Parts: sequence; C-alpha cells; structure tokens
Amino acid sequence: MKILFFTQYFWPENFRINDVVKFFSHKGHDVNILTCNPSYPSKKKYKSFYQQQKLFNSYENADIMRVPTIARRSNNIFIILNYITFVFSSFFFGIYKSIFKKYDIIFIFSTSPILSAISAILIKKIFKKKAVIWVLDLWPNTLIDLGIIKNKIIIKLFKKIVSFIYDNSDLIIVQSQSFKVEINKVTSTECFYFSSWPEENINLDDQSFSQKIPKNQKRLKILFTGNIGEAQSFESIIECAKLLKDKDFVQWIIIGDGRWKNKLIKLIKYNNLENHFHLIDSVPPSEIKSLTNHADMLLITLKNNDTFRKTIPGKLYTYLAMGKPIMGMISGDANKVIEESSSGFSCEADDYLTLKDNIIKFSKLDQENRQKLGNNGKIYSEKYFNKSINLDKLEKKLFNI
Repeated sequence: MKILFFTQYFWPENFRINDVVKFFSHKGHDVNILTCNPSYPSKKKYKSFYQQQKLFNSYENADIMRVPTIARRSNNIFIILNYITFVFSSFFFGIYKSIFKKYDIIFIFSTSPILSAISAILIKKIFKKKAVIWVLDLWPNTLIDLGIIKNKIIIKLFKKIVSFIYDNSDLIIVQSQSFKVEINKVTSTECFYFSSWPEENINLDDQSFSQKIPKNQKRLKILFTGNIGEAQSFESIIECAKLLKDKDFVQWIIIGDGRWKNKLIKLIKYNNLENHFHLIDSVPPSEIKSLTNHADMLLITLKNNDTFRKTIPGKLYTYLAMGKPIMGMISGDANKVIEESSSGFSCEADDYLTLKDNIIKFSKLDQENRQKLGNNGKIYSEKYFNKSINLDKLEKKLFNI
C-alpha cells in the first residue's frame, strides 16, 4: 500500500503515530508523512531539531514533508495560530504531494482539535482517495464538557464540521468501545476499535535519572506523568493532598509539562504544600522506567464529565506495562481497566475523599501484595494491549478498504 500519514504531531515529538509509521514502513509499504516542525508542548524542547533539521527529514525509511506553521508557545493565541496555520499549510502542501504520488490511503492522526483533519478530508475528496481517521478525542463534546464553548450556534457549527469529517472518512479508528458507541450515533462510517499499547523504550533503565526522585524513604511516593492540563483534575489532587498533609507520609511527584502547570505551582504554594510536592519537567520515555522504579504507585486522573468517562488515556497502557501498582481517580472505561486488571485501586473522577482512603489502604499493604498488583497489570497489558497483534489487525483493516 501507498500511505500518506497526515499528522500535526510526529517524531521527534512522542506520539504513538510514530509506532504506526514504523510498523508500516518495516512491513514494506510505501510510506510518506505530512507533518510540521515539532513544537509540542513547546518549541524550546527541540533545539537539536532546529540545529540539524536535515536529519529529521526521514523516519524509519519513510520520507517526511514538514509544512510551515506558527510554532506553539505557552500563550493560547500561539496555540490557536499553530492549529489554524497547520490546516491551511497542510492543505496546499498536501495537494502538491498528492499530485505526484498516487496514494492508496490518507491516514489521519487526529488529536484534539479534530479540525486539523479538514484539509486531509478535502484532499481525499479532490483526489478520490481512501481516508482513515484515528480519533483520540470526542469533538466538540470535550469542549462542551469543560465549559470552553457554550454558544449554541458555535456548538452546532462544530458538530456539523465533525459530521462532515466522519461521513467523508472510509474508516474511523477509536481506542475505547465507548468512543465507538458515541461515534456510531452520528455517522454510518465504519468504526473500528483499535486499542493502544505501552510506549516504546519505557523498559530502559538508567539509574542516573533516578537522582531526580526525592530520597525520603519514609514517605509513600505517588508519581504522576504526562500532560498537566485542565482535564487532569489537579484541583482534586490538591484537595486530597491537603487531607493527607498532617499525616506527612505522602510525597507527590509530578513529571510533565502543560498549560496548567503554573496554576498547579500556585495552588501548591497557596496551600503550603511545597514540602509534599516535587515537580520534574517532562522527560523522554527512556527515563521513565528509572523514575518509576523509585515510586510506590502511579497516579492517573481525569475530570468528571461524560466525555472523559469514555476516554482511556494513553499513559494507562504504559502504566500497566511498568509492573507498578496504579492509583486511579478516573471514571468509565479507564476505571474499568484498572478494576478488571486488579492492578491497583480506583475511584470515580474528582472523588478525592475516596482517593485519600485508597492511598491509606495501599500504604498498609506489605511489599509482596504491592508487587502482586503491579504484576497483575503487566500480565493484563501483555494479554490485551499487545502492540504487534493490534498493528497486524490494523494492517488487515486497511487492506480491506
């Protein structure tokens, strides 16, 4: 197959679309990638890229076309401009690319916002190609649930755009069964459940990285990794930390970056929790294993709303594979995975009172029972979230269309 992968985010940025491209390229398919220069979560992380851009024009024997965009910054205006410029830039460069290359499939990696897929769908219609879209977020449901948009006219407009994208795709790929149910309500296009998998290279272990973790052996180390955003419900984490503050037996370790990080720092200071939180900037996957080795449990959270109940965050797959106990304050499909895998403790989203109780329960477990929880998660991950098996299924699905 000749496949054009259409994605705003790509290597050296760390997204699972990198694994998909690598798989199809190694299987002998003719693969090209249309993307832009890396700037997620900020441009400053990619100094080596901007110093030696030529080294990043191919990936696993696949050619990369990087279209010009306005780079992301912490400012919301630049984030919006990044989205908008990618839509227009990818459309014109995508047309140029499609004139000289007879693609069989345009594969769209659709993170939020899904609006970035518009240009790919238009190219698909112009050149009468097949289009596959991998949907990672329900739009505009997420914006509505977070209260970001309330205007009924704008909501109606977004819903029409999303329906246009879905209806003009030949296959929609989703990571949870609940997503599939929701999307089937608004389109007749086939929806394919395609579970995610643990990130690559997480099992590398370099002890030098572990120096970033506090060495207080008396405290229970609860580690959170990933995006620090509004969706992750850090307000509830802070409330839980306040309840446990006087007991002084918990060390909260937050690894990551995001638009909400400055607010988190202010909340920590306002509640005099500086001695209980340890913040580390985002790290590459190769460092994660070393850091989690020194944690007692891994924390995963999302806000309590209808859309997030249908979402399984990608890091849950990685957490399971690490063989560490999981502490969840999350509802719906992700909560169900934690319960079914017997990999830790979970409560409903924003239920910081039960989170506090679960942390206390966990603290009373001996090392053998803690290890058992971690092992349960690893076994469950290997059985249900095997990358090779899932990508083989995806390849067959693409052949079918």
